[in-house]
Amino acid sequence: MEEMVYAAGLCVARHSHDTSTFIYIIAGAHWSGHGRGGDTCAPRTVRFLPAGEPHENYFPVGSRSLNIELRQSILQLAAEHGPAICSPGELAPPSAAALGARLHREFRQKDDLSHLEIEAAILQLLVTGSQHSTPRRSSVPRWLLRIREMLREQEHSRLSLAELSRFVGRHPVQISRQFHHHFGCTIGEYMRRVRIARAQSLLSNRDLEVAEIALSCGFSDQSHFTTAFRRLTGMPPHRYRLQMNRRRQQSSPDTLSTT
Repeated sequence: MEEMVYAAGLCVARHSHDTSTFIYIIAGAHWSGHGRGGDTCAPRTVRFLPAGEPHENYFPVGSRSLNIELRQSILQLAAEHGPAICSPGELAPPSAAALGARLHREFRQKDDLSHLEIEAAILQLLVTGSQHSTPRRSSVPRWLLRIREMLREQEHSRLSLAELSRFVGRHPVQISRQFHHHFGCTIGEYMRRVRIARAQSLLSNRDLEVAEIALSCGFSDQSHFTTAFRRLTGMPPHRYRLQMNRRRQQSSPDTLSTT
């Protein structure tokens, strides 16, 4: 279990984890994209992320969450009661928020009995979540998933709706509406997040000039890159790089973890 703190403006590129995870959002909403679409993660909600599920995140404001990695043993124990939870997304039952708050409370004020409370709460979430995860409006069409992959693979290109339309054989209006419906953001917003996530990663390399990073991430020039970066993160690239370097020099870790 870890209490994670995320800075405002952080864009996390697509990645996955080896273990299944529960995420209890303590404060600060953020956006998460995954295999079944994309949506906003609101405070005081619990979300489930299966092992190996590719996902990406954008934090428009500062955010805190409690992340609980689930060992295989507890997943198997829950499965003995019934079907195991397997789909990413928010857990719908009203009890989920209370169980998430209970986990956070036990994590912060742990004593010799906290491990029992934590195990019980996790099992309850696994059992109720397997039957009552938030219903999706509908499954994401394959052609829409193909568009998202195309946008990621050609992040440097200036694709038009007409080109996307020819690629999947759908009307541009349908593409625009369905993308926003299933992923919770427009195509342009998604592409900006993908590019800025890559830029934030490259800014950790001190040998790269900002102008080089701008071009490698698909921006026409450094000015365009700086404007887009500031709009999404709240600061220019050079200040973001300074903050990253400052954090590296600090001895205290960014996370609180159990022992």
